[in-house]
Formats: sequence, structure tokens, C-alpha cells
Amino acid sequence: MKFNNLIYTTAFTLAMLSPVTAVWANGTTGNARISHLINSAAIPNNAIPMGATHKIEVHVQGKPLAGLSIKIPDEVKIDGGIEVKNQSGEKIPATVSINNKQAKISFSQPVEPETKLSILMKDIMTPGYANTWLYRTDAKIVGLKDEIPLGISQIQTYGD
Repeated sequence: MKFNNLIYTTAFTLAMLSPVTAVWANGTTGNARISHLINSAAIPNNAIPMGATHKIEVHVQGKPLAGLSIKIPDEVKIDGGIEVKNQSGEKIPATVSINNKQAKISFSQPVEPETKLSILMKDIMTPGYANTWLYRTDAKIVGLKDEIPLGISQIQTYGD
């Protein structure tokens, strides 16, 4: 009896892991079913100059994206606003508001899947020391009531 249970458990475990391994190994564009973060950076990445741009990139997949919400670190101030562009560098029309260290971006038209967005937070003011800045990013998906977390973008700045 114990031997049969072991066989069934092993077979079930292998069956569950097989499709997941194939998807991970494939790595081709279009396999993800939800939007996700793909990159982040500080331009320039030196902590001393004021007026840097912090960039977060999102790959829209699955369902269209209605908006984004970004938690701004406590010591970061965005003086130049937020601009959103697609992979071709075209500006995406959006309404942006920043309240209580939370940036809300609402797109004029839903952003279709297979679009790569660059969220450019301009003229960033920081205390001027090297640090790793963490931006939590959530997405408002068309057809869903609540926002879903995309993850945390890590932006590293360095001192001289």
C-alpha cells in the first residue's frame, strides 16, 4: 500500500513539474500571461548630480493595461514629472498624479499586449549619497477590479 502511494505521489509530482520546466526553458517573447517588470535604471547613475531620470520598464502581456501605480521611496522627490513612452520612443498619453509618495498613471487608451513601456521619472532629487532605491509597481489591468503587483524595481545610484 505504501509503495503504491509512493508511485502515485512521484508520478503526480513529475507531471506537475514537466510543463513548468518546458516554459522556463523556452524563454521566447509572448509566453508570459501577465504584464511584468523587465528593467530599471538611473540615468545618470551617479548620486551627486541633481536632475537624474529614474526609469522603470514594463512589458505589457496578457490583457491590456489601464494604468500603473508606483510607490516612491521616502527620500526621493520627482521634480520633473513622469513621462511614459513605448518601445519606439513615442509618448503614451496618460494622466499622472503624485500624492503621498504614490504615483498614479492612468492611460488615455488601454495599452495593448506586447507593448514595452518606459516610465521616466524626471529630475529626481535624492539626498546625494549612493543608495539602492526600491519602487514597488502595481498594474491596473482592463477587466480586473483591483490592481495586481508587478514587483519591485531596484535602482542603484553610486557616489563619486
